Amino acid sequence: MGKVFLYLYPIEEYTEMFLLREDYLYDEWKIDRPLPILNECIQKRYRDKGYKVFFALYPDKKMYGIDTKDGDSIIYTDVLFTEASGVDENKNIKENFIPKYPSEKHLIDQLGTVDELVVGGYHAQDCVKRVAEYASSIGIDSLVDLDLTDLFFNVYKKKDYFNIDEYSPMRYREYMCLQAERFGEHFFERHFNETYSSEVNGLKFYPMRNNKIHNKTKWV
Repeated sequence: MGKVFLYLYPIEEYTEMFLLREDYLYDEWKIDRPLPILNECIQKRYRDKGYKVFFALYPDKKMYGIDTKDGDSIIYTDVLFTEASGVDENKNIKENFIPKYPSEKHLIDQLGTVDELVVGGYHAQDCVKRVAEYASSIGIDSLVDLDLTDLFFNVYKKKDYFNIDEYSPMRYREYMCLQAERFGEHFFERHFNETYSSEVNGLKFYPMRNNKIHNKTKWV
């Protein structure tokens, strides 16, 4: 099949956590609505560049906020959302809850033959990373598009960083360096290495003292 973009779990329960509580606030506060931009990103970064697009859903949930196109495919987890969520249908926290994770193998097997895989969706440091790492472990060239994980709802507003047409791990790394500048290099080194050490993030970190941050960064 070649190149695949896999977006995990675009459901209302996850998405609404990152949306303003009232839609009119986007106009009042002069903030671009995120979901149209997310959909445009998927189109320009992946469909337009020859990627087959897959969306993974829980069998007991419907797609939310995503515009599917001809040629896209939907695959399903081997667990229900009720088994994976720590919140019940009344939005109460479940006591002593242990989440049941979807099988990464079950998801990847539904993609068919894949040479290159990019993964986005919910959540960057949990399911997205797990799925990408599994794919990498069986020999698939895998990358997490951090822009199009749950981190999207923050970074899409950064006009000096966000590029709707493509994702660059190096550009993301430089953006994170600039954001962390005020915290000091040692804090940033520790935070960066703890958060982004997985190879599927495509980020190789060099300490700030060996990679001086300038006021004006040249994006790669």
